[in-house]
Amino acid sequence: MVKKSSIFTSVLLGAAGGAAAAVFLATKTGQAVKQKVVNFAKDYQDNHEEINAELIQKAQDLGQQAVDRYESVKGQLESGELTVDHLVQSGKEKAQFVKSQSLEKFEQIKEKIAEQNVTTSDLVEAIKEKARAIPSAEVLAEEAAVTTEDIEIDLPGLEEE
Repeated sequence: MVKKSSIFTSVLLGAAGGAAAAVFLATKTGQAVKQKVVNFAKDYQDNHEEINAELIQKAQDLGQQAVDRYESVKGQLESGELTVDHLVQSGKEKAQFVKSQSLEKFEQIKEKIAEQNVTTSDLVEAIKEKARAIPSAEVLAEEAAVTTEDIEIDLPGLEEE
């Protein structure tokens, strides 16, 4: 059975996240990001073949980087330079870092909300107001509609066994 405090925490985190997104979209920076997305969608409609080619090239570059990293780690594991314990410890450290950063950001959001004397119902109402102003998915899809083509990505070094 799920604890009531767990549900409340989830709702509070969801409301805080939604409020943060609504506040962000209301700022000049948020509006600028939104405008960049709209501009990209329009550019994509006009130049989708060129943009697809760039994205494919970037995906292939990332694929090659992943293959290179895999080969490097594999070699280090085989030579004994790196052990599974090292990998596990590194993963734990990175997870702890992400957790601490997330908790820090959450505390900052809680402090800002407390400074403004905002109640949960105020947050929910602000989120609803902002949500009403956001175009529907159908409208956004129509604005960004383009024809799609099959995309084939060649990842050298990965051969079927």
